[in-house]
Amino acid sequence: MPTFASLILQAEARRARSQFKSAQAVFLRAVKAAPASADQAQAWQGVADCARLLGNFPGALLGYSAALKLAPAKDLAFKADLWCGQALAQRASGKPALALKGLKRALAAYLQLRDADGQAFCHWALGGTLRISGDLLAARKQLLLAEKAFAKLGQAEGASYVDCALGGVNRMLGRRAENKRYYARASARMRVRQDPFGVAYSWCGLGNVARMDGDLVEALKNFRKAEKGYAKIGDKVSYAYTLWSLGTTFKLMERYTEARKTLAKADGLFKLTKDGRGQAYVQQALAEIEALEGDAKRGLARLKRSAGLAKPYAWESRHQRALAALLQGKPHLAERAYLGSGSSFRPSSLPVNWP
Repeated sequence: MPTFASLILQAEARRARSQFKSAQAVFLRAVKAAPASADQAQAWQGVADCARLLGNFPGALLGYSAALKLAPAKDLAFKADLWCGQALAQRASGKPALALKGLKRALAAYLQLRDADGQAFCHWALGGTLRISGDLLAARKQLLLAEKAFAKLGQAEGASYVDCALGGVNRMLGRRAENKRYYARASARMRVRQDPFGVAYSWCGLGNVARMDGDLVEALKNFRKAEKGYAKIGDKVSYAYTLWSLGTTFKLMERYTEARKTLAKADGLFKLTKDGRGQAYVQQALAEIEALEGDAKRGLARLKRSAGLAKPYAWESRHQRALAALLQGKPHLAERAYLGSGSSFRPSSLPVNWP
């Protein structure tokens, strides 16, 4: 019978290859084989991490809660790691304010422990959470801190994921040159590291770079490459956003039937993972397509019905206001929606190439 230690090693190896589903199954076996409560806590952390990466955020939160109950009271480093994972699951569950609270608590612990690795990871996580919260300049600041920290540590994995995050936030800020530079570097680093998830993720980023540059054919090619990568590892969370990007590209090409079909597929995944932010993006895209097809009234009604989906997210709420203004023929109000955001993005007419 496999020992606890051998099960943990097996699970970690599978997780490193982005085989999250099978890794989770092995971590669950390790929970049962754990010789002590601290070991069981470690196994529950692995279960929770895999659940989060598979898009099962309620399952992830249950796993982190179980691990925190079993964690040794004096092991601040382990608890800080759990707070980080828990916060990332909360962020994905539509609770960015709660996630920020947990990450700040974790960062304080890492600073107390002088844990450079933990601080670097936490800056990256804070950057992504602030981005989702709509505070783009603060997000960029945290990510730049993470970039410096991972460079100092010589950690290629962390550096490559920070590149992706910086590519995304710079796209939202309207800094297209930086958007392109970071995603190009991320893609190169992911391929050198042979990171299956990271390669797919960076292809999606490069697809969005091409989309923002107006090269829609190249954008489609890159999104298809991301699709293949996500299919191999069974990812649903990031794949859903790639489908949204594909749908947006079809919209820009006036291929509305394909856009609707792709957006419906994205919506199914967003509902599966209970991602309200993603669902808001889909409803906004469909409302725009209805207006482009000549029925702005129907588009406005859809926006009104789905307003609650965007409410917890400042950036998506700006999109909601801007699109409603455009559908009402008030482009000056659409441009005002982004004042104070730090972004130079200013939509003025349909179709909108959302960053």
